[in-house]
Amino acid sequence: MNSLKDTIIIFILYLFKLGKVKTTHLVIVALFMFGTWPAFAFDVSQINVGANPWAISIDPNTNRIFVTNFGNDSVSVIDGNTNTVIKQITVNDSPTGIVVNPDSGLVYVSRLSSHAVTVIDERTFTITSNITVGTQPNGLGLNPVTGYIYVTNMGDRTVSVIDGKTNSVIDTIQVQLRPTAVSVNPSTNTLYVTNSGSGTVSVINTNTNTVSNTIPTGKGPTDVAINLYSNTVYVTDSPTSQIFLIDAKNNTVLSKIPVGSNPDGVSIDYSKNRIFVANSGNGTVSVIDGNTRMATDVIPVGKHPFAIATNPLTGMTYTANDTPGIVYVISDNENSTSSLQQQLDAAKSLAETKTLDKRQSDDIQNAIVLAEIGIPIGFGVSVSIFIFKTKK
Repeated sequence: MNSLKDTIIIFILYLFKLGKVKTTHLVIVALFMFGTWPAFAFDVSQINVGANPWAISIDPNTNRIFVTNFGNDSVSVIDGNTNTVIKQITVNDSPTGIVVNPDSGLVYVSRLSSHAVTVIDERTFTITSNITVGTQPNGLGLNPVTGYIYVTNMGDRTVSVIDGKTNSVIDTIQVQLRPTAVSVNPSTNTLYVTNSGSGTVSVINTNTNTVSNTIPTGKGPTDVAINLYSNTVYVTDSPTSQIFLIDAKNNTVLSKIPVGSNPDGVSIDYSKNRIFVANSGNGTVSVIDGNTRMATDVIPVGKHPFAIATNPLTGMTYTANDTPGIVYVISDNENSTSSLQQQLDAAKSLAETKTLDKRQSDDIQNAIVLAEIGIPIGFGVSVSIFIFKTKK
């Protein structure tokens, strides 16, 4: 016996021998079954926005956060210094994707039902133009070097290319079924597009605007983000509750990491090489260590977190919860503590996201906590072990 896991197992068996744990089936949530555990080294606050917030984009220069509200045809503008809404802009026609160009101060909003992209001047909060694109535009991506904006059109399997200088479409790229999200690597002039209807990611050479590769990524990839430092692409696959890691050097899948139920949005914290994943199916955000490629934390954030974005300068992460219209703000708090009920709620949420047989599922759904053991493992972190009673 030479590991922490061995020590815990011995201790649990000792409790069982003493009659302290009278169960026929023990489920040790998180650490052993899932390779992660709920942790609360984060502060979480909330901001009320419009109905059904859909997407988030951040201007780090002004520390403003822009949120599309699909349910009431608007864009909420949040001041990141005070985390309060300072403006709500009406755009109409079911706004979905959004991206801000910090250099030009222009905000681009895709409008799903009008097949157009609206351009907003961040300085005046006024609409300056509307650009006709493909059918059912959704995701937006920006190349900060060229100023080009890329729009995924879910209805006609295309990506529109907009020149940010003229705000006009200069090219259209054919991809696969139901493209949802897009991310740009400006250093390699490469575009990554998730095709949720085909279970693939299209890799596009932006010099020629042609598809150079197609990568299988589960059953329904929803969002994509690129870590420019490690040259790693992160793709959420909602149906399988996993995130795919792609090596951008050779466009091959490095690994798959289990996260929460129905992961949607993904963002990167460059300052700490962390990846945040919004799990809409169980109301959590998974935190992945970019160095170890392991999920390290689970943060409860309401009922249905969808989009997520991280400010590269402040490190603050914002996730949109569309039931109801709330944006949750996640920040580091290394000294924070949590109640047993908070930890239990998070552990249950985590447990419910995994593929279990019927007995395990019934056990967890009807579980009661018998013991909670805090075991220090260094760096001030404590692992919480939850032992659940089997349903009789």
